[in-house]
Amino acid sequence: MHDNLRLSRDEIIICYKDDVARLMQYLSWLQDKSGTVATDIYNGQGIEKTSMAVPVYDATLLGFVKEVKQTDFLNRNYVYTYSRYRIKTAADELRIISACSLQEITVLGDILSKYVLRGDIKGAVWAEGVQNGVYLALLLKLKELMEIRQPLEY
Repeated sequence: MHDNLRLSRDEIIICYKDDVARLMQYLSWLQDKSGTVATDIYNGQGIEKTSMAVPVYDATLLGFVKEVKQTDFLNRNYVYTYSRYRIKTAADELRIISACSLQEITVLGDILSKYVLRGDIKGAVWAEGVQNGVYLALLLKLKELMEIRQPLEY
């Protein structure tokens, strides 16, 4: 997990701290909803059995997706990271997330990008990130990485 450009810990924190702070507002919601289905099927008046099912997404999930789109984490070239690290399944994603260091924060962004950008085409992908726990694992890892530890003074 090596990138060509190496930034110092402080430079990385400066680059991403605002984006991480914006995403952290969804952490408690993801802790509550992780592993559950974040969509429903509209069954309102006038919908008949022969009509096409219309999915309804949790408003907080849609807010999270919208927030991610406004961050520097979004990368349309995420597929290269998936190829480089041979990521095929959600289990692979969770394994990579847990192994990432601060220097590899862009890998976390690429995993997040996959769900957000594919969700633009197939909305069910947004909900998969909640159900398989990838969003929660990402935010917990970002929180862990961005904690600024003060050096010990002797």
